[in-house]
Amino acid sequence: MRAVILVLLLCVSTLGFAQKSATQETASVKGSAEYQALERRVDQRASEVERQNLLWSSNLKQEIDEVKTNQQQLTKRLKTKRGQLEQLNQQLIDLNQQKQSLSQDYQLAVDDMKLVQGAYQKALSSLSQQWQQSPTQFAAPQRLENLTLAKASLGFPSLTQLNELVGYAVDDMQMTAKVLTAKAPISLGDGSVTEQELQVFGGLMAVTNNEQPSFIAFTEKLPIAISPVDSQISEQLKSWLDKQAQLLPLDLSQGRMLPSLAEKQSLTEWVENGGEVLWPILILAALGLVVALWRAVMLFYWRPLAQLSDKDGTQVDLQAIKLQLSNMTRVPAASVLANAITSSSTHSSTNSSTNSNNRDGGVEAMDQRLKQLMLKQMAQFERGLGFIALLAAMAPMLGLLGTVSGMIETFQSLTEFGNSDPKLLSEGISKALITTQAGLLVALPLLLLHYPLKRRAQALSLNMEQQSALLLALNLERGGEYVTR
Repeated sequence: MRAVILVLLLCVSTLGFAQKSATQETASVKGSAEYQALERRVDQRASEVERQNLLWSSNLKQEIDEVKTNQQQLTKRLKTKRGQLEQLNQQLIDLNQQKQSLSQDYQLAVDDMKLVQGAYQKALSSLSQQWQQSPTQFAAPQRLENLTLAKASLGFPSLTQLNELVGYAVDDMQMTAKVLTAKAPISLGDGSVTEQELQVFGGLMAVTNNEQPSFIAFTEKLPIAISPVDSQISEQLKSWLDKQAQLLPLDLSQGRMLPSLAEKQSLTEWVENGGEVLWPILILAALGLVVALWRAVMLFYWRPLAQLSDKDGTQVDLQAIKLQLSNMTRVPAASVLANAITSSSTHSSTNSSTNSNNRDGGVEAMDQRLKQLMLKQMAQFERGLGFIALLAAMAPMLGLLGTVSGMIETFQSLTEFGNSDPKLLSEGISKALITTQAGLLVALPLLLLHYPLKRRAQALSLNMEQQSALLLALNLERGGEYVTR
């Protein structure tokens, strides 16, 4: 710190000494001529500098005025440009809004065009598929070709194409209300293809106009002529074509059902398609029909017992009743009552007790014997009926079992081979349903047979009970006197 202070003191003293020396030198120089000349030059230089300063000040002022003027002009221009910029920004906003609106309109137009194009292609496919199976194609053969070309064309349809499609649809609607004549190559039953004259009945059907009229069935390649299975239909069709009849047989399926009618499933094919489960159902059916026939013969062979009374309403004695019952071979109740009377007579003849005990014992013996014989005979009436009901209940269950088994096999084959053809699936399901059909066909007749047989057995049992009660009442009323006679 002290060193710093010493250095500062030395600097101050040196500066003071130098200033003093310069002052002394200046005073000595002023008195010389050189000093005067130098002073003049300094004055001249000062005058020039002053003139330059004045000129510079004037120029600077002028420049400042120009700058101010330029600044005002630039301010005006900036204001103008800002206004223009605001206008441009507003125009840009409006243009963006217009662009967005136009984009939305464009997208809507594109969507509408896609919708129209999709509807057009869908209508083409639908109408083409429909007209391939329509009899009106014989009256307008060029229609399918044009539709095929229209389906192959890409892009948005033209107005001409739309009008053409509408025209085809309108023409088809008009042709469905007419009977037209046309010629077309037809595949006959023997495999040959010939050009046949056809009668086209609107959109319903088409038939060949020859000696043996045939319905036309549509296939992927050529239409096929299928003769009616029923000869009466063929005769009616021929008579109508010859204008000799007013009744016309129609094929409302447009040929779809003709192959199935021509190739009707036989009984042997039906049994083969039913599978293994169908055989037990058929065995149950045969067994049930045999038992039902046997029981029907027996139950309707037997006759109910008539009322045990004379024509005048007076009751006869037990011996006369027994004699009357012995002659009734087709009346099971008669044998029951006759055996009961015999049992009562035997009991009364072997009993040596009092009159009251003899009467009570005979009635009791007859009652017990009647109960025993009636239970035995009722079992004969009911014999086989429960078995028929069991078969009627088992047949649908076996049919359902066969259907479930067939469905499982069908879906297993679909899972294994991955075939999604609905025709094959429907064929497998139809085969699986054969057993259910067979079970119901067996169960319904057995149930219908079981009910009247059951009612017949109940009627015979009720008649036997009524006549047994009447016999007991007669025995009690007479006090057993005729039994011991």
